[in-house]
Amino acid sequence: PLTTAGRSLAETAELVAALAKTNAATTEETETALDLLVRHAHQDRTALAAALLPALADRHWARQDTGHADPDHLSGPELLAAAVLGRLDPADLAPQRPINGRGFGQHCIHDALQRVTTARAREAALRVLTDPLPFLLATPTWDCGTLEPQDLITRLTAYARQGCVPAPADFAQALLRVRRDPHAAAQAEALATDEGRRLAAWLTADGAPAPHTRHVTDRGPRTWWGGQQDMPRRIVLELPEHQVIQKEFPAVFHPLGRPRTATGHCWHWRGQELAHLAVLPQDRETQAVWLLPDLTGCAIGEDRGAGEVLSRLAELGGPAGPALHLAVATALGARHTEDRLAAVDALLVLAATGELDTALLGRDLAELLRLGTVKPNRLADAARTAAATGAYATTWAVLAGALPAVLDDGPARGAGELLAVAADCVEHCGAGGPLPEGLAPAAARKGTSQLATQARRLRTALDNPPATAERGRLTLTLGERGA
Repeated sequence: PLTTAGRSLAETAELVAALAKTNAATTEETETALDLLVRHAHQDRTALAAALLPALADRHWARQDTGHADPDHLSGPELLAAAVLGRLDPADLAPQRPINGRGFGQHCIHDALQRVTTARAREAALRVLTDPLPFLLATPTWDCGTLEPQDLITRLTAYARQGCVPAPADFAQALLRVRRDPHAAAQAEALATDEGRRLAAWLTADGAPAPHTRHVTDRGPRTWWGGQQDMPRRIVLELPEHQVIQKEFPAVFHPLGRPRTATGHCWHWRGQELAHLAVLPQDRETQAVWLLPDLTGCAIGEDRGAGEVLSRLAELGGPAGPALHLAVATALGARHTEDRLAAVDALLVLAATGELDTALLGRDLAELLRLGTVKPNRLADAARTAAATGAYATTWAVLAGALPAVLDDGPARGAGELLAVAADCVEHCGAGGPLPEGLAPAAARKGTSQLATQARRLRTALDNPPATAERGRLTLTLGERGA
């Protein structure tokens, strides 16, 4: 849980000073600082300024002799602190004033997400100077960015009681963060305000994630910063327009609701991806669609680092559907170890919460293996890592659907390594059942190659599962380990 109640002026100043010196602030730290600054500025701006001034003495923009600070060079907490100290010109914070982006091109979703967070901070800073807010509506309930509907209803009730006009960007961000609970819609409607009615609609129909489409692209060039790269056939997910975001949200939010064809990369400075997850913490599917091109680049090219956010994405809310599963499957075949480890973490998170569809993930892996997006040896390494945590049954359930892709049309290079991991999983968890398609011919091959040896080993393990009592003991052991 993220809590800001009871934090003193001194604690607020200390937190803001610390965040001013880092480029790696967490969502929890940033949101806590923003809400504390807004609350204390509303209660006593003069006292807050007195606490902030010595804490920020080493910041050039906080000095009294430097004139107005440039909002484009300040983080969210710095913007509000500068407003409290009177270092900002209200004209520089006007909603119509352009926000400088950090990405390359207008189609960069990371740039769009950053503009949303910046716009909300500028809006709050402007209200500090003109019409202070008692608190922010969009402050998350949980450190991942999720806002509980009851908390938002309580805040809107307090706003109405105090005659406070909600800040548009803050309320829009609150809608994107709120957990969609249709049972809370009646309470929201009962507020009898425009915001209450919009919240009620968002909790029912308006907030539903836009359904994506899926297809395989043809081979072709990808234009990137400084040149082109030939891209093989690959799976692409596309999003339609989200009409409610486009029509009812402030303009800075509109890029989040535009149709998006994920056929290539958007280029941006890395470092803010984890913070960006908190803009839509209840829509894992949309965020997975946005992430897939970068993950594909990590699998078929030299790219790296996109998997960093995947395990955190798996922890967020909203459906864990086809887009998220495809993202995990793609990252399991990433070129670099750290991205594969992140995919394994995401797989285990979904398994632990009961949201992993092993059959779906297996089918995705089979398609990616056939396309060449995922290489058998890289998948074997990731599967071996997952199994080593004790998740033998889960890993086997995934591999059972993927193995036919490396056995059907003649064994693929690296198939023997993948079969070895599968055999190890079956021997540990005692799984039985039908043989994966293509396993019998592979096991019938003569010789002592790794492929033939491991195929026979896997066939033997599947044909001769442990007795019922032994299988029950193994299941209990795995359950205890998971607990």
